Amino acid sequence: MSANSPETGPEYVSKVDRRSALAWIGVVGAAVAGGAGVVVYGPQMGGQKVTRGYGTDPKLVKPEKAPWSRIMIPAQLQTAAILADFILPASGAAPSASALGVPDFVDEWVSAPYPDQLKDRPIVLTGLNTLAPKVLKTSAADRAKALDALRHSTDPATQKFWKRFRRLTIGAYYTTPEGFKDVGYIGNVPRGSDPGPSPEVKSAVEAQLKTLNL
Repeated sequence: MSANSPETGPEYVSKVDRRSALAWIGVVGAAVAGGAGVVVYGPQMGGQKVTRGYGTDPKLVKPEKAPWSRIMIPAQLQTAAILADFILPASGAAPSASALGVPDFVDEWVSAPYPDQLKDRPIVLTGLNTLAPKVLKTSAADRAKALDALRHSTDPATQKFWKRFRRLTIGAYYTTPEGFKDVGYIGNVPRGSDPGPSPEVKSAVEAQLKTLNL
């Protein structure tokens, strides 16, 4: 395929179920409790009507029966996958953002009828709709040019979309096991013993205590 011929790329296929996506939102910081009881009968978004939230006592045993539907349409998901991979491409042993299902996270985020998500919904969906014609069925060169222009745009609305989508992508990626591994995080691993602070740390602490006459 020549550099000037259109490229659709592989269609994005959902990788994250509702239970995992809802838990993921909680980890990243969605204030579900703060939006409890909110009832939203909104406009059509991606062909789906947004209904209501879980209320004060959410039951996630059967999350596939969530009161709302995921609202992003295929073109938005594919655009989200392309943009997420532009922000966090595969590198070494670390998978790309789309390989971990970040577009599913974004879809769940903008679909939820809670205050933070309602605020982000028009920013994210409008941004994806504007970007889609520039990155779908385009040449690799044109796609790269469009993504680079997005990153360096001085338009306030475009900047707002770029910063918000980037924050959601990075926040989602680095709360996954693969993201933890990529940054060398080893928390939640039991230790057989606790050797205590090193001699260097003890020396530094003692020096500070002397400075403070303690």
